[in-house]
Amino acid sequence: MKITVHRGAEEVGGNTIELQSGDSRILLDYGAPLPKIDPATNKNVYPTPQEIILNIPGLYADGTRPLDGIVISHNHGDHYGGLIPKPVNPAVPVWMTAAMEELIRISGKMPRDATELRATIQHYRKGVPFTVGAFKLTAYLMDHSAPEAFAFLIEAEGKRIIYTGDYRKHGNKRAAFQQFLEADLGPIDLMLTEGTQSTVLSGPTQQQVLQDIESLVSGREGAVYVMCSGQDLDVITSLSEIAQAHGRYLAIDGYIALVLETLKDQVKRDSGVNLQIPGLGDEHLKIIDAPATAKIARLPEYAAVYARMRPHLVDWKWVNANHKRLIVAVRTYSQYWLEKYVRDFTDAVLVYSMWNGYKVEESFHDTLEYFKTKGLPEFPVHASGHAYFSAVRELVASKQPRHIIPIHTEHPENFTWAFGRDRVHVLKNGGSFEL
Repeated sequence: MKITVHRGAEEVGGNTIELQSGDSRILLDYGAPLPKIDPATNKNVYPTPQEIILNIPGLYADGTRPLDGIVISHNHGDHYGGLIPKPVNPAVPVWMTAAMEELIRISGKMPRDATELRATIQHYRKGVPFTVGAFKLTAYLMDHSAPEAFAFLIEAEGKRIIYTGDYRKHGNKRAAFQQFLEADLGPIDLMLTEGTQSTVLSGPTQQQVLQDIESLVSGREGAVYVMCSGQDLDVITSLSEIAQAHGRYLAIDGYIALVLETLKDQVKRDSGVNLQIPGLGDEHLKIIDAPATAKIARLPEYAAVYARMRPHLVDWKWVNANHKRLIVAVRTYSQYWLEKYVRDFTDAVLVYSMWNGYKVEESFHDTLEYFKTKGLPEFPVHASGHAYFSAVRELVASKQPRHIIPIHTEHPENFTWAFGRDRVHVLKNGGSFEL
């Protein structure tokens, strides 16, 4: 079996890994590169479509034998973003969960320059083996900042490979990591594991983040603005728990409400599981009249969900009257509607709960500067979406792979130090390993 890391061997993000068994070839993820910092301006430069698209035989309609499939581990752009700028060959099925597909489509409709997922989609389900070409795959839910993220056991030629995707053990889904540790997968020949945090042995947990934010709420008045991803359900769920415990309201926009309801509905439909995340049945949840809310109201495909949102919609008069009791989830560009509608930021604070590297991005910088001009003290409170190296070592100790290929990392040498040169194979982008 041949493993080729087309992208993600030398950097964080952009995962694109090819497995080949005989004539059968599949991709594990097809991610877009993350933006890079321009040293001259200290601002992020986003990859062009030409830089995102990879020239892999059979990926596009190029006259060669199509790939047998692409398997997406989770709905972060550095794992699926290669699908967006140019449609892959429709003869190549793209595997993801039904919830991932819905969330990717929602994300594509929100920006002004809306994007569309154009691909032949097939759905896999947690714990249910599925076959792509010569490969048998089984998906295992992992703890990560994405709503759903999966590792895979991949079997072919009598060999077993683990592809971890992105994972951690310190979030709200830490039980999923523990279940994966305890799962008997048999002898493992190769582990492809992320190493985003391979220079960090340990760090804050999501439980500590909840406690830190709660300390800003407990026993005091004043709005708490929390800058976070609209799909970081660990943070949103923590904010909901804090609001409910302290007699406050959690104010979100229609985009976050749509993400919550879509995920709850889809997971219930697929597995019968009721996700323990905020929803439109919660009285403390309020939906503000932000631009994202108005956009969802105009999209007919979400009319049924928007109808369920209506009882939770509040106007700006209500927001200003209850401002000191609000916990407000915000993102980049929120300053435009806040400046227009919010009258008084007295006693308010800002919690920044995202990766620190985003701060150099112009849109993030401008939003943070806006809150600074309003006099809000800023408290960085964040738990990484990626495994600290202690968790990586725990996973390797549990699964005992014969070989390890580090990916999604800038420090593969830490794997060599931890696990030995005889086991660790450090590749360059485009490099291959024969198993």
